[in-house]
Amino acid sequence: MISSSKKDYIVEYRPASIRMARVSSFAAPITIEAIEEVPIEEDADAVADAVRKFSGAKANGYLNGSCIVYPERRVVRQVSIEAPKGKETEFIFNLLHEEIENAPPELSAHCLSPETGKEIDPSDFNRKEVLVCGVPDPDVSELQQRMLDHAIYPKRLELGTVGTIGALQSALAWKNSNVPALFLELEDRTANAVIIGSKGIEMSRKIDAGSQDIAEALKEELNLKDMEASFRLLSSKDFDFSSISRKILRKLLRELQSSIGYYEVQTGQSVSWVHSSSRRVAMDWLEESVGSFLNLEPFQLEVPQWLESSGIEFASDELRDMTDLSWMGLFSALCTFNREEAVA
Repeated sequence: MISSSKKDYIVEYRPASIRMARVSSFAAPITIEAIEEVPIEEDADAVADAVRKFSGAKANGYLNGSCIVYPERRVVRQVSIEAPKGKETEFIFNLLHEEIENAPPELSAHCLSPETGKEIDPSDFNRKEVLVCGVPDPDVSELQQRMLDHAIYPKRLELGTVGTIGALQSALAWKNSNVPALFLELEDRTANAVIIGSKGIEMSRKIDAGSQDIAEALKEELNLKDMEASFRLLSSKDFDFSSISRKILRKLLRELQSSIGYYEVQTGQSVSWVHSSSRRVAMDWLEESVGSFLNLEPFQLEVPQWLESSGIEFASDELRDMTDLSWMGLFSALCTFNREEAVA
């Protein structure tokens, strides 16, 4: 049974927690009426109970909402289509099979304009550069089942990476910033490195270094007893990483430096901002550390004011104070990014 509540809900389904927001509607003006974050524990029933309590669903009911998700094997990559006319689709699916480890034949794929985020047909698009988004179908099915186990009935699924990129682009334009930003999204063994300007995506690549690599380097550096202890320390708000951050981030920094250097040489532009996100474990120190070593400033944004510019407000000051930049993925589902395609 789906919740009979007439309210609208946004759910950001993350690997370690579920973030939820109850909103007055999906069309501006929008009021964010309540928010909640529930850690994903081993006891699925306890998580489901917390979700039902927030949404007002009955004992056997579900929160029915629009869901932002992060399938582990998702691909969000800007590419140049190198294929003869009529072979664009084949090129894209071959690319996805190369990018996704142990990729099954069944893949869901979409192509977006790097400038506007609108879905496009690559065979009719007047530019070679496209943003390819793909997820193995079995991964989506598995994710949907986990969400049902947690009392969430997804009426729509959106890739959180794409939404966050759109939100950052919107925020850069709102700040009247003419300098690009680096969006760093960490997974277990990989990271998405995306350079975003106010006019769209400038560069996107996958880096073979993630939170697991950082945790392993920390375990070795401090001689910790196991990986669990290492991940706990990574999420600590009190531990000072300044003396060891360069060592435990060595692999990641090397790849990022190479990517940024290539971009700056090719374009003549300098990347000035960095915004980071780690899905498995929160690392509040990461953005500042990466920024200090790569000469980048942590991205700053007055989130409530930025939302207000899109007709979105919080119902109370208490709710405003409960959120920060890490909630951009969730809030992106409420925003309408409708910039027109730039003229070639």
